[in-house]
Amino acid sequence: MSRNYGIGSRDMAAAGRLVVNGKFHGGYQSKYDIGQRWGYFCKWAAEKGVKKMENVTFERVVEYGQQLQRELATGGRSSSSAPKNYVSAVNTVMRLATDGQWRSVQPGKDCGIDKRVYIPTESKAMAEATHQTAQRVVGERIACLLELQRAFGLRFKESCLLNAKLALKEAKKYGRITLKAGTKGGKCRTIPCRPCGITALEQAMSLQDGRSMIPKHKGYGEFRTECYEQSRLAGISFHPERHAYAQERYTEITGAPSPIHAGWPRKERILRLARHLKISEDEAKGIDHDARLQISIELGHNRVGISNAYLG
Repeated sequence: MSRNYGIGSRDMAAAGRLVVNGKFHGGYQSKYDIGQRWGYFCKWAAEKGVKKMENVTFERVVEYGQQLQRELATGGRSSSSAPKNYVSAVNTVMRLATDGQWRSVQPGKDCGIDKRVYIPTESKAMAEATHQTAQRVVGERIACLLELQRAFGLRFKESCLLNAKLALKEAKKYGRITLKAGTKGGKCRTIPCRPCGITALEQAMSLQDGRSMIPKHKGYGEFRTECYEQSRLAGISFHPERHAYAQERYTEITGAPSPIHAGWPRKERILRLARHLKISEDEAKGIDHDARLQISIELGHNRVGISNAYLG
């Protein structure tokens, strides 16, 4: 058997990406992220003299995880870089490469990596000006996807698989849309339809030539690749539209700007909210919690904590 378990490349980084693309059951972005993190490990491992998968050991990955934790502790790596995700990526690649024979490294127990909740300090939402510019740069169909993502907080795949014609009928009749195709875990959810949603659906419907926003003559994979390439050339990505949706909804629900948009420090957000709304801190705490829960449900997460990444 050739090196790297006969995967098809003598280069360890390339072999890892090949096995992830061939065996990992996840979306395009997940595969890309794992490949990027695996490449980071390969660069580190090469400096230690490890250049093929057969020489990657449990102990070596533990050493790698400990190095990531040291970087985090000394300020050389931000918590947003999530060291545990880098260790998990190595576990994923090695498990796939060895057909499940790999002994997984536990980031916390084995490497001492801190459990940290990532709460951003800067907004990741796509600014309205950037959104408008992107509309003029990308193709008309991708412009529709961006509008749908911003209007309903959709993931990229959800916007692609949406049947705009049926969604528009439902929105006009009930004031919401029901999402079924492309959702995470296959979970169905309903999302309120605001005036901008009607506009986005009407625009999308005018281009729809099949049962979704994917051109009738193309498959999802081909269309996704085309969309990501166009977005790359335009200098944008799709996920920031979900952030914009979350922040807009927070304002609609609470009557106040989202903490991250307003620049409120995390520890002062309830006090600032109370002052903004001229209510007690207890009332503000309840309003903030209910808004975050509602937004997390609309985004398809169903837990309050995940909204921190969008709202601060």
